[in-house]
Amino acid sequence: MKDETKTIIWPAYIDSTKSKSEGRKIPKKQAVNSPKLREITQAAKKLRLNPSVEKYKSYPPSWWEGSGRIIIDRNMSKQEVLIKLSNLINGSRKDK
Repeated sequence: MKDETKTIIWPAYIDSTKSKSEGRKIPKKQAVNSPKLREITQAAKKLRLNPSVEKYKSYPPSWWEGSGRIIIDRNMSKQEVLIKLSNLINGSRKDK
């Protein structure tokens, strides 16, 4: 049975180097250039989404990449979560 309170986040969802057909789910202008699991996890923690990392999973359309995934608590729409994660990652990269 599917858990409606959890959401899976694959790095491809917010990766600006991916096309929509390759899995990107947000506009390219809001996406992140090659996001890392660690960055997504840190952003999810800041948003209090209780992230759980599965680093040995592969995004099915690009199974050979072994990108890993993050499972988070869902308290808003998936689109909202992806944009907020992306904004936090972009913001933290500009601070460096």
